[in-house]
Amino acid sequence: MIKLVSLSLLLISFALDAQRKDVLPDIPFNATDAKSKLAYGTATIKGIAVTREYTDANRGRNPLNSFLGVDVTGTKHLAPPGTVVLLFPVTDYFKKYYQLRKKYRKSRKYVAVLSTEAFSYRIETVVGKNGEFTFERMKPGEYYIEAVFNYRGTGLGYEQVGRTDYYNGYGHYKGSDPIYKSYHYNYTGSAVESAFVTISKDGEIKNVKL
Repeated sequence: MIKLVSLSLLLISFALDAQRKDVLPDIPFNATDAKSKLAYGTATIKGIAVTREYTDANRGRNPLNSFLGVDVTGTKHLAPPGTVVLLFPVTDYFKKYYQLRKKYRKSRKYVAVLSTEAFSYRIETVVGKNGEFTFERMKPGEYYIEAVFNYRGTGLGYEQVGRTDYYNGYGHYKGSDPIYKSYHYNYTGSAVESAFVTISKDGEIKNVKL
């Protein structure tokens, strides 16, 4: 039985977590506080789960990218229907966890984790059409929302198709340069999109984009 779970990496790869040492928040988890924050209210959170892909393949898709020579606008990918979206109450324990998560985000030795009990205090919904999702009957407070999903991306590659030879005015060979041809290829990318959301009052409808 798994005793500890990671928030994002749990959904991506258990194998990767197994290679790193778990780091938990150094404060106790208050289940009573978490349960209270997830009690029913009258507010609604409406969101869209979306990511953007930035690749050389997009350089010529609009005038700005072409002018700069790099992809600065990206290609939008909506989370597919059925994608699970998680909502956590922002407790003191979660704040500490999130600090650790940022600290060890690129670490190969450590990974921030939530305890099984803390991870269980969450609400789940699923994405419908156009990347949209909804959390209903929420009470005022601060929440953390996260979605992990795959998308089909497009990359730009180059292959050598020949060489150009150079000669001087006397016909003597001076050297050559390779000739490259570009091509597009598809790949499956993975996105982790998240946001902190604050509901200020009962009955509020809060819009958010992950």
